[in-house]
Amino acid sequence: MITVSQKIKVAVSHLLRTQMEMDVEDYGLKGIGDLCNRILARYAEFPEPGNIANEDALYKTVAPLQFSLNRTGESFASFANSSKAATAALCRHYFECYVNLPRGKRECFIFSECLDKLNKAIKRRVNVNLLYRGEHKSVAPCFLAFSPSQVRAYIVVCDDNTEAPVAQRFHSLRLCHIKGVALDTKSQAFHCENFALSHQADLYREHFDPFLCYGQNIKVLLTEKGSERYNRLTTNRPKVIAKDGTSCVDVKGAGSYTFQCSEMLAKIYFPQFLSDAEVIEPRELRLWFKEQFDKASSVYKR
Repeated sequence: MITVSQKIKVAVSHLLRTQMEMDVEDYGLKGIGDLCNRILARYAEFPEPGNIANEDALYKTVAPLQFSLNRTGESFASFANSSKAATAALCRHYFECYVNLPRGKRECFIFSECLDKLNKAIKRRVNVNLLYRGEHKSVAPCFLAFSPSQVRAYIVVCDDNTEAPVAQRFHSLRLCHIKGVALDTKSQAFHCENFALSHQADLYREHFDPFLCYGQNIKVLLTEKGSERYNRLTTNRPKVIAKDGTSCVDVKGAGSYTFQCSEMLAKIYFPQFLSDAEVIEPRELRLWFKEQFDKASSVYKR
């Protein structure tokens, strides 16, 4: 008989253990026991196990996962006690079901409590108060989205800054960094205040990328080496749409290029080009780069 607070040992493959340990670290969980209990608390959401064989001998060279079942696992304990399969084999089945989810879906699984509240706010078209990376925010959640490779989960939100341009009122927040979601049920979602905002939210939903680049352009003067560097640096690389005013899909040689790129992405991607990329427009972004390079220059002049 398995009971709450009982310690459980589960023989698993090295690959499964490694992936679960990576998730614990990446998502800031308390430990492997925290993740195991989160999975077992929602075991019914996974496919029912068939005839499960006790395969512990296959994993005898790998240290077993050890954790204590907490109160969230009461339902699982009852299920395991009524099952003909060994408890460890059942746990392994559900852990494998979890690991087989795309990484973005695992993020949604782990942070389902926050996600449920955000989805409720989206459905009701109200704002929420939340904590994001230690900062309190009042925002309107618009939709859930995933990175192209399904690795990360994002909530696109609209903020309350009425002074900012329409496009800059939207932000994509990593789901795993969102804490303490509280619905403001007496409010109307910020992006529902006017047509321009609601239309922008629809555009971002249709053309999502984590940096919300759609509809935002910047101009950058690349040297020959800058062109080569752009083709080599593929991580977070912005899409090119024109060279010297003529539409294009590739960067070839020196010239003035227009990229579909938000200011946030520009500040991440182009600093690594140093003098081989000169930001021309927008002016505010150009001034930001000038200020940052002036600061760097003063450091090296010491």
